[in-house]
Amino acid sequence: MKNFFRTTSSIKKPFCRLRFFTVLLLSLLLFCKCSRRDESSSNNRRIEKTTQTTTINVIGHWLNEGKREEFVRNFAREYEFQNQDIKVNLKFPEEIYYNNLDRTSNQKFIAKTILEGNTEWDILRINGEFGEVTQILGDPDWAKKHLVDFSEIPEFREGTIPELLTDEAKAQWNGVIPGPWVEGQFWALWCNNKVAEKVGIEVKQFGMTFDDFAGYLEAVDQYNQKHPDAYITPVFESFVWETTMAIAINLYASLLVSREEFFLNEITEKRLLAWEKTLEGMELISKFQPLNPKWTETEWTNTTGSLLNEECLFYVNGSWMYNIWMGIDEQKTMNCMPAELPSFGSSKTYPGAYQITWGVLKNAPNRDEAVKFLLAMNKPEVAETWGRFTKCPTGIKGKLSNVTFGGDQFEIFSKYIQTHFGTNTYRYYASSAWVLDDSHATTPIFYTEVITGKMTAKAAMEKIRSSIGSK
Repeated sequence: MKNFFRTTSSIKKPFCRLRFFTVLLLSLLLFCKCSRRDESSSNNRRIEKTTQTTTINVIGHWLNEGKREEFVRNFAREYEFQNQDIKVNLKFPEEIYYNNLDRTSNQKFIAKTILEGNTEWDILRINGEFGEVTQILGDPDWAKKHLVDFSEIPEFREGTIPELLTDEAKAQWNGVIPGPWVEGQFWALWCNNKVAEKVGIEVKQFGMTFDDFAGYLEAVDQYNQKHPDAYITPVFESFVWETTMAIAINLYASLLVSREEFFLNEITEKRLLAWEKTLEGMELISKFQPLNPKWTETEWTNTTGSLLNEECLFYVNGSWMYNIWMGIDEQKTMNCMPAELPSFGSSKTYPGAYQITWGVLKNAPNRDEAVKFLLAMNKPEVAETWGRFTKCPTGIKGKLSNVTFGGDQFEIFSKYIQTHFGTNTYRYYASSAWVLDDSHATTPIFYTEVITGKMTAKAAMEKIRSSIGSK
């Protein structure tokens, strides 16, 4: 019996220990399972939290304009990547409202959005169109009332070149700065170097005088007379968007003593005499038939490849054309050169401008996030990308934002204009106000009639003086 009890006791102790460890193991397993459930629940809550995104609705710009479109799309994608809780809904005007046959469709959309209090879009494409929208709304304070003023944001001021923070710059928007000055632009007398070689001339990129310009047109006219079946348009023009008057306005500005006199909103004898000499120049070159006889039937958007395809020698338009042409044919674009518009003497100002592309509505549903989006664009690294992609200047502060590389004809042009004129520029548009005053903005000054040989300079000036009551 003693042996029996001794044996049973010795068996019972290991069994108890086994049962203890089994219970302990089951407890640990149960604890781990509960912990995993809690952790899984916590992870689900975190995932649920991070997937709650804010969508910024942005109207873009530069669709089908090569690197400029790429610039916008890349920036939006990069911003989304760096801000995982933000979704950028980028749509272009052409997808919403833009009509190529109505060049005021963007201004009309801005005005309609403001009048209706539409809050669908956080960021509008305002595109430097303050004056045009003011005319539609009849309210010069519309930007101040409806758009966020970025000039009040320290971060914005730090990232903007000083010249665009002045009262003069703010006056362009009646006292506010509604967004970054992303786009800089200069007008140019674009030239196809292959066509120039064909007609036997070498076009000056800078310092072109009126006599130089007249000589180039004469060379094309002589070529056309010898090769009627291989006609070359001397200077491209379109009835939809008439741009060649920029040549005449630059010539006119070069005859005035100062930039202030050019911007003087007043009819003076000096200004009238300067325009008379300009018209005399137009009359002189009219004998070379500078415009294509069919220009009044030419629709601009269907013929943007005219210069690339060697159909014309000159094409008057902004530095942005580089991006449009690169989107059509990169190799042919390299045959083209932006040249300084001709002048009678030393010009005090030049057609070009910095403009604000986007603005944030004060009543936008995601106003604060929209402001952050545009502030992120106002950075040095973005300025470098813009200059590298577009060959155009920008108002965003950056070490290389003024396109100082000078590596090709496009960068050389931009650097030259910036060096010589700085912000002594003006936003060109075809208007009689440059010669007369704002109250006579629609009074005919007969540039087209004279350059096409339908009217003499003398007859044009007589009509002008008669219409304004001057002898």
